[in-house]
Amino acid sequence: MRIRVLSVLSILVVGVTAFSLIRGQERPAPPATADSTPRDTTPAVVPAPSVPVGSAATPAALTPGPARDFSKLDEFPKEMLVSCQRGADWLARHNDTKGHFLPGYLPALNKPIEGENYLNQAGAAFALARAARFLGKDLYAARAAQTILKLLDETVVDADKSNRRHTSLPSTVLNRLGTSALLVLAIHELPSPQPDLLDKAEQMCNWIRSQARADGSLRCLDGDEDAVDDPDCVAEYPGLALYAVLRSQAHRPAEWKIEMARKAVGYYRNWWKAHRSMEFVPWQTAAFAEAYVRTKDKAFAEFVFDMNDWLCGLQYDTFDSQRLLWFGGFMKWADGKAIDAVPTIHSSEYTESLAEARRAARTAADVDRYQRYSDVLQHGLQFLVRLQYANANTQHFEEWYRPRLVGGFHASLQDGSLRVEYAQHALSALVTYLEDSVVEAK
Repeated sequence: MRIRVLSVLSILVVGVTAFSLIRGQERPAPPATADSTPRDTTPAVVPAPSVPVGSAATPAALTPGPARDFSKLDEFPKEMLVSCQRGADWLARHNDTKGHFLPGYLPALNKPIEGENYLNQAGAAFALARAARFLGKDLYAARAAQTILKLLDETVVDADKSNRRHTSLPSTVLNRLGTSALLVLAIHELPSPQPDLLDKAEQMCNWIRSQARADGSLRCLDGDEDAVDDPDCVAEYPGLALYAVLRSQAHRPAEWKIEMARKAVGYYRNWWKAHRSMEFVPWQTAAFAEAYVRTKDKAFAEFVFDMNDWLCGLQYDTFDSQRLLWFGGFMKWADGKAIDAVPTIHSSEYTESLAEARRAARTAADVDRYQRYSDVLQHGLQFLVRLQYANANTQHFEEWYRPRLVGGFHASLQDGSLRVEYAQHALSALVTYLEDSVVEAK
C-alpha cells in the first residue's frame, strides 16, 4: 500500500512543478556564426544511468562495496537505493574537474545559480563521500576528494599552535566551527582517506576542541570566550561540530572526544528545553546518536529520543484531499508553536534526524521507538522522492535537457530550483536509512 501511494503521488507532483520548469526547455541555439547570436554556454552535463522509482530490482548501475549485500533488502529500501544512486549521480555530474560543485540550477531560466558558498561546497563533498563509501563508487570518492583538497587550500594552521587548523576567514565572514566540522566529516566519510588528510582532519578536531567551554558548550564565534552566542548559530554549528569530532573516532580514536560529548550533552539538553527549535534537532541528533552507538551511555539516547519524539509530532502524517502531496513533509515551528505551512526540501534535514534516531533506537533495543521512527522516516523519504527528478517524471522535457534535472532535489512542490545543499541533506538521509536497513536485513 505504501509503495502504491508513493507511485500515485510521484505522478501528481509532475503536474505541480511543470509550469515553473517549462520555460527552461528551450533547445540550445546552434553554433555561433557571424550572423547568429552566441550559443548556449550552460555547462554541459553528462547523463548517468537512472532507474524510475517503482523498479522492483536493484539496477545494474548500482555497484555496492565488497561488504554490501543489497539483495536482502525489502522492496521499499530497494526503491530508496535507486533514489540514492540517482541523487549521487546528479551531485557527481555537477562537480567539475577542479573540484567545484555547481551551486545550483534554475530550470525555469535554463541557467546555473551563481555565487560561491564554502559551507555548501563542503557539505556536498561530505554527502558525496558518504555515498561513495556506501555504494562503493570510486568516481564519487575521487570527486569528493578533489573538492576536499580544494577547500583545504583555504585553511591555515594557528601560528602559535601547529596542531590546530581552521579556515582562514574569520567567523564573522565564514563560520569556522561549521566549515571545520564539514571538512572533518567529508574526510572521514571517504572510503579510504589518506593519512595526510586524516592528519589535517585531526588538526581541525583539535581546533574544535579549543572552542569548548568549561560548561560543555562550544563557542560559535572567534574571540571572547564569555561572549553570548547567537541562538541561530547555536542551532546550527555546535551539533555539527560535535558530530564531526565523534565521527572522527572511526579513524583517529581519542578519549577526549567522548568526554567532550559527555560534557556537552547536559548543556545542550537544557539549552534545547529553553530554546526549542526544529533547526537545532538534526545535527544534535546526529552527534548524540553517534555518541550513544559508540558508548551505550543512556544520557545520549535520552536526549536523542526527547528531540525526535517531539519532531515526530510535526510531520504531516494523515491524508488530506486538499493537500495530498504534503504527506510525509514537516510543518514549521516558530514562536513556540507549530505552523501549518507547505513543506519544503528542508524536510530532508528532519528526515535525516529520524534516520539517526532510528539507529539509536535499534542500538537501545527500543522496539516501540524503532517502529515509530521507521514509520515517520519512511513517510519522510516518500516526500523527498516526490521532490526528486527521475526519468519517470521528466518525460515531458526534451531528452537533451533531462540530465540537468534527473537525480536533483528541488526546493518544493511549487519551486523547481536545484541546489547542492538540497542534495546534501536528502542524500545523507537516504544513505543513513539504507545503512541501517542493510544491518537490519542481515
